[in-house]
Amino acid sequence: MKKKNLFMLALASLAFVACSNEDIVPVVEDTDYDVATDPKGDAWVAVGIITPSQSRGLNNPDYQNGTAVESELKKVRAIFFTDDADPKVTADILLTPAQAGVDDATGQPTGSAGTAFKVPGTSKRILIVANPSPNFQNDAANSKWSTDTPYSTVNAALTDKASDISSTNGFMMTNAKGELEPSITAADVTAGLGTLGDPKPLTLYKTDAGAKANPLTINIDRVVAKVRVTITQTSAKADISEAKWVLNTTNKSYYPLSLRTPTWLEQQNVPSGGFRAPFDQYKKGSYRIDPNYTAHPAGSYNVYDENTVDAGATAIPWHTNSTGPESEYCLENTQNQAGNTHDNTTQILVKAKYMPKEYKKADGTTTTTQETNGDWMLIDGGFYTFTTLMDWIERELKYKYLNNHPDPSVITTPLTTAFNKYLEGISQTAVPLPATADDNAITALMQKFEDTKTDILGVDDRTKTVGVLTYYKGGYSFYKAMIKHDDTSLATNELGEFGVVRNSVYDISVTKFNEPGYPTIPPVTIDPDEDDDLRMSILINVNPWTWYVQEVEF
Repeated sequence: MKKKNLFMLALASLAFVACSNEDIVPVVEDTDYDVATDPKGDAWVAVGIITPSQSRGLNNPDYQNGTAVESELKKVRAIFFTDDADPKVTADILLTPAQAGVDDATGQPTGSAGTAFKVPGTSKRILIVANPSPNFQNDAANSKWSTDTPYSTVNAALTDKASDISSTNGFMMTNAKGELEPSITAADVTAGLGTLGDPKPLTLYKTDAGAKANPLTINIDRVVAKVRVTITQTSAKADISEAKWVLNTTNKSYYPLSLRTPTWLEQQNVPSGGFRAPFDQYKKGSYRIDPNYTAHPAGSYNVYDENTVDAGATAIPWHTNSTGPESEYCLENTQNQAGNTHDNTTQILVKAKYMPKEYKKADGTTTTTQETNGDWMLIDGGFYTFTTLMDWIERELKYKYLNNHPDPSVITTPLTTAFNKYLEGISQTAVPLPATADDNAITALMQKFEDTKTDILGVDDRTKTVGVLTYYKGGYSFYKAMIKHDDTSLATNELGEFGVVRNSVYDISVTKFNEPGYPTIPPVTIDPDEDDDLRMSILINVNPWTWYVQEVEF
């Protein structure tokens, strides 16, 4: 077995070899290694861990190295099962560093087979779990699964926080296949031994020579996804500052092993289609099935919204990227095609100060003067400070009342009307317009409009949209972008387009802010994912970890 320092990869390979507790010996050709067939006895197993320093991905290159922290193996459990319809646990063994083939000082795999240990002869299937969740057990005293526990119980959904199974206690990893191993390999298919990816029984040997000559390699994936966001504070229309981001609509539950399924694109016979994820060794698909894949009960997701902020909940943990790109880990979140909606899809939430570079005045000139508190308004696509809006309202009133029209009531005042509706929308008193007015009356009306500024600033919840007027408090805008897993121009809201998948890193680059965003954190909606009215440029690279590419504009 070629030795590699692969724990920098997003996937980890664990080589299992059944052998004796004697010293490992070289491979000898044409030797009868005496396969262990007695289910009543024990057989020896040795483990060698090879952690790929890359994760799978679709970018070029289609992988990305992990960090030492993301690669450290603090604990490794080898769980063996029968081959029943619902396999039963035969042994749950916490491996020593020597048995796991892990350097005791660094937690990194050595690339060599570990020392031998015994397993029951009834063992036919294997699950490897590195850095397991404390909740992954039913024998609390021994932190393991008791004998005869069915696989369906072992693989029941867990509700850990992503931080607890990533940076806090080490990155939890399980079989990359998403099912128990071992399986029919490509070499087995060539030899006519079955269908790629189908299960096959674990072969146990009575001698270490037999085990060493016939190693079983198992790839493992981190169970979390990773998202990184970089933000370029650029806009043709505004000065952008104070940009920050956080993940929103993240999953609360996960399966220790999640079944793979092909995306829409992977099922298409087109140049960009097919099973092309490099670490999908059994060609089962790069997408996964999570606990709320087909149904989305209330409370399934962690959601930041304006109600959360108003309720005085824990402050949103914004990432400012002040010292470079920051990462956030989350549980994988996938959905069937019908579930491709905003309320089910993990997304990035971006907050930025968006200050228009200029405001048009009623006389046709422009001004760059901002309100001291940064407030401004968007009305029918135009930018207004309170000062410039008063200028426009005065112009509308003079045109309405002083142009000698026989019936001033037929002359509309769109900006004045929009502003009055906004005042009513924040529970303030609108300024009523009379049937007629002269210069003195218009001056009096304008004073009333000017006086509303104090009333508006006294309303903490003045940031909102009422009709065609949107009020931006302090100039802050919020944006959301659905994270795409398998982006393609060939599909619209198809299976696997959206979501975050375990052992994938999604690099999101916000390249430009074209328009102002939402005045507050956007509400949860059931809009289709493809219909998001994005207002900034996004470049998403999903690294394998997996690497995908996505571009959108806000």
